[in-house]
Amino acid sequence: MIRSSRLLLVLFGLSVSLLPQAYAQNAADLSRKLDALNAYPDLILVNARIYTLDARLSEAQAMAVKSHRILALGTNDQIRFLAGPKTEVLDAKGRTVLPGLIDSHTHPNLWSMEHWFGAEGDWAAKRYKDPQLRIVPALGDNGTEILRSVERVIRERAQEMGPGKWILVKVFGGKTIGESRKIASPLFATRRTKAPISTEFLDTIAPNNPVMLYATEGIGPTMSNTNAKEEMRKLLGFEAEGIFARTVVPYEILLRNHWDSMADLLKHEILECLSSQGITTFGDRFDRSPTVIKAYNLLYQRGEMPIRYGYYSEGGSNTTQKFDNPSLNPILIRMLNQEIGDFRGIGNDYIWNAGVANEAWETGLSCTKAKPLPSAAAMEASGEIGSEGPLPDCNNPIAYDKQPGYQSVKSGLENGVRIAFLHAYSDGTYDALFHMLDQAVAEGRYTVDEIRALRISTEHNPMIRPDQIASFAKYGIRPSFNGYQVQGDIKGGAFLKIYGEQYMNWMIPMKSIVDAGVHAVFNTDAHLGRNVPYYFKDMDYPPQWEGNIWAFMEFFATRVMPSNGLTYVKSEAVDKVSLLKAATIWGAEQLMNEKNIGSLETGKLADFIVIDKDYFAIPADQIHTINVLLTSLGGKTTFKSPQF
Repeated sequence: MIRSSRLLLVLFGLSVSLLPQAYAQNAADLSRKLDALNAYPDLILVNARIYTLDARLSEAQAMAVKSHRILALGTNDQIRFLAGPKTEVLDAKGRTVLPGLIDSHTHPNLWSMEHWFGAEGDWAAKRYKDPQLRIVPALGDNGTEILRSVERVIRERAQEMGPGKWILVKVFGGKTIGESRKIASPLFATRRTKAPISTEFLDTIAPNNPVMLYATEGIGPTMSNTNAKEEMRKLLGFEAEGIFARTVVPYEILLRNHWDSMADLLKHEILECLSSQGITTFGDRFDRSPTVIKAYNLLYQRGEMPIRYGYYSEGGSNTTQKFDNPSLNPILIRMLNQEIGDFRGIGNDYIWNAGVANEAWETGLSCTKAKPLPSAAAMEASGEIGSEGPLPDCNNPIAYDKQPGYQSVKSGLENGVRIAFLHAYSDGTYDALFHMLDQAVAEGRYTVDEIRALRISTEHNPMIRPDQIASFAKYGIRPSFNGYQVQGDIKGGAFLKIYGEQYMNWMIPMKSIVDAGVHAVFNTDAHLGRNVPYYFKDMDYPPQWEGNIWAFMEFFATRVMPSNGLTYVKSEAVDKVSLLKAATIWGAEQLMNEKNIGSLETGKLADFIVIDKDYFAIPADQIHTINVLLTSLGGKTTFKSPQF
């Protein structure tokens, strides 16, 4: 027994003496195995102040990324320990890191055309070796100057390019969009009104070229000559007008089958104007130019997709302008026949379906319970309030079921699809939606919880009556706000002129919405390009917001509009946590993808930004001074500032 005990002690001592060597050998073997299995992080971010925006608002110093997803969060020492021989180390140098921003409503397909065809001169024409890919401006301070300019630039382009080539012209009056609405836009004839710029007028100037004119802004009027209309009918099957024409003509006619060029154009716009702003995901409907989906898919297949895209299928809205009778829209008929399925959330990490859009559904449903000022009629007659005019009185009953937009949304609801991206430009629009939902519950088609699960969403929302907020909360409807539409001459700005500042508390009541438990969402609905000439500016937002998403966001935290100095109800300013959630995790919820994006958590996609200031430490009125230094999509850098 004693002899055996001594033998065990000897063996134990021998094993202890050999332990460091064996341990070192095992560690080396383990390191080689991990390297062979490619198990180390691809990237580690260290020396950062990471605001995760998770449910507990956790913070971290460092983050490890593997295969585009977050592998771990922790301290510098904890995360550095995970690094392997090929792991990239990104030093944030003490700076703030946030989840990538989500712009829930913007249109890079639209913005890219006027930016790179027009605002940058002949950039696209030279890059893609096609002189037609250029928009020339026709400017003037009055109608006569504009008409002369239109004639001159069209004749010059026709002579320069020769017959058969497309001529694109941007018409702008004055120095601001507000001025151009009064000077340039009324020069365009419509189906109901006569005006100097007509199809016949353009035919006389360039009888041998397709010609298309765009006026004032992204939602401004367009006009085409006979040659252009014939080309549209031949290649598209319809005559495109307005905002549709701005996308289908460049993408589905001029860039038709030029997939590499189309993909390159979209990628360039996204990198220059979205990634540089810290945007890693956007939401949009794609039906204005379905062709671009192939271009996005091409970027995805090549591993070059620089952003994530939650898209909305078309469900019978803006496309109704293509048909003489909107109720005969074949897309609407498909909705009614239950041929559009529930595809929300289906897709990949870069492109997925967020629901069925019905953007302009509210035709015939717009009205208000507000009372116009006594001076409203005179302002309308003088043109002071532009083309908006007073809304119909909601006290006059609307036959909801006779309105095509109402029918299509109702049919979508009855078929169980997610209806989203609904325009909402009047309090009467919400009354119509609430009526539909109340009826669905009363008839036993849905429970309130089932409706909440659909996450129905509305867009723009410049005016919401205080008594309607409870219904937003009840049904879990998610309003998406952009801010600029409460000023200027359209929507909320025009509403205040017509009805008076006594209704100021109707203007984007974001804090009241959030306090009611509603997850409000942020968007820009604007081109974020920098240094764009005023005549190629797409939306009428304050000049102080140009090329700066943080300035768009700041309004919701201060409620101060820099263009006119007005404070739009200070009590509706949201705290910075709620504001950031509206631009990240709540935006992810609206796009049906919060399981993958919107916050920095283990297992989620590693979409993050590095900024030059601590968002939570600076005053609310300094949010606009933030600069993005680096944007990462799944751990891959899509933007890096020279100051990083």
